[in-house]
Amino acid sequence: MSAAQALLAEIEDPLQAAGWRVSRPDDEGMLHADVLRELCDRALPLHVGGIGRRGVAATLSVVDELQQQLVLACHADGIAIARALQARPLWAAALLQGLRVQFALAAACAVREGSGTAAEAARRGERFLIRTRWPGEIYRTSRRRAARLRPARAEPSRSPVARLTHGSVLVSARNLPVLDISELGCALRLPGGMLPPAQGTLLPCVEVDLDDEHGFVTDVVVSHVAPLGRAGHRVGCQWQGLGGAAQLMLRRWLAEAAQPAPAVA
Repeated sequence: MSAAQALLAEIEDPLQAAGWRVSRPDDEGMLHADVLRELCDRALPLHVGGIGRRGVAATLSVVDELQQQLVLACHADGIAIARALQARPLWAAALLQGLRVQFALAAACAVREGSGTAAEAARRGERFLIRTRWPGEIYRTSRRRAARLRPARAEPSRSPVARLTHGSVLVSARNLPVLDISELGCALRLPGGMLPPAQGTLLPCVEVDLDDEHGFVTDVVVSHVAPLGRAGHRVGCQWQGLGGAAQLMLRRWLAEAAQPAPAVA
């Protein structure tokens, strides 16, 4: 099994797992038809099944935009297909251009292709066709596996800062601007003239102030360091042992902060 196939060995819940983005037909990115046609033209393997359940492998064989339906081809046995199609919701997932894409299969039903005896079907390789409706939404992962928010400079109250304490090598830098932040970590700007920490350094008890009302304390591990010229260094950090309450707060804060500011009359 290839690395790509192994990656898609299970179906994730895009409504709960970090890093998923919804792509509607009017998205700025690839349209639904483009995504589906590429999956079809390249005969990329699809994992069909439910979240946390064993599924079957299939490929897209027909993308009918006019009739708003899809046809998937599957060489698994009929019992395995029937079990996979019982999942609610039923998903199809694939790896496309380095990203996972996943969409729901609504009103899916399978029919055996061709005719003949069971022995003849076994010799030629039995194939089933799975017919389903056109997906209303396609979910895809970001390359970082989590959406990162770049705080707006014009809104200081929504621009997070980090403070490093308790004997940290950066203890002299009280407030470090957060360049971007996600559910997995953040990037800090270390002022010029300060020696940046090495990759892999554990920074304990970092205080992260998301705004005037929200914040948390967590350990972080330095994942990368990049120079920013005279402005100093960009220090990429990953959360280490972030608690459940802090995770929920951060997820909600990111969702709210990503919303556009209301128009001023």
